[in-house]
Amino acid sequence: MATSISAQDPFKYTTIAHSGHHYCSPLSSNKAVGLLAALQLQADALVLDAGCGKAALLRDLLASQPVRGVGVDINPAFLAEAAHAWAASHPGDGRLTLIAHQLEQHPLPPKGYDAILCVGSTHALGGFERSLTTCRQWLKRGGVLLIGEGYWKQQPSEEYLATLGATEDELTSHAENIKRALAHGFKLRIATESSDDEWDQYENMYCQAVMEYSASHPDDPDTLAFRERARRWHDSYLASGRSTLGFGFYLLEKS
Repeated sequence: MATSISAQDPFKYTTIAHSGHHYCSPLSSNKAVGLLAALQLQADALVLDAGCGKAALLRDLLASQPVRGVGVDINPAFLAEAAHAWAASHPGDGRLTLIAHQLEQHPLPPKGYDAILCVGSTHALGGFERSLTTCRQWLKRGGVLLIGEGYWKQQPSEEYLATLGATEDELTSHAENIKRALAHGFKLRIATESSDDEWDQYENMYCQAVMEYSASHPDDPDTLAFRERARRWHDSYLASGRSTLGFGFYLLEKS
């Protein structure tokens, strides 16, 4: 799905839009706590956050459980924020490793991962299907995958697809996402979805962050395009997206 970018910094828009978010997805802290606890990891387990962004979910996991984490992303601003936040809250704690690298080319541990988080970042592995295949290969036997993926609540209109810069076949339904995961040989532990409240908070913060940036940076040559992009996106969310686009969380076990 298309996003606005700056010619100088391809991550500039998304970095600004997510500047106020803890998680870069429609996920509340209460739901995150439950999902992380459901991973049921052993002490010293090795966890990959694939396309980690700010690695907030991984950092929360490490803060609550005695495990080790590897976050991989290509947005240097997100990684810098993650590193700073971890160092500030857990000084001297070396359990978090952050890697600026293309996800499929990052150095893999010889024995694989005990768990993988891939929430809102399946695009980094070529889509949902390829993410399921790749993550299954990277997991140890009995390892778990927490994957977050969009789905259609109803058939999207052509107007909404145009705003997203997407095609209808990029997503399926919540039930079909589960079916596809099972077809890859995973066992389903949990399937849940973002609530309307979680979506509203995510989208409102997204738009507000861009508007606040635009107001405080009037001389930035990207300001006008970014402001128009955010306004058009939010208007589309209110008109169509809220009733059309869902986001599912699927906790899967490699059998």
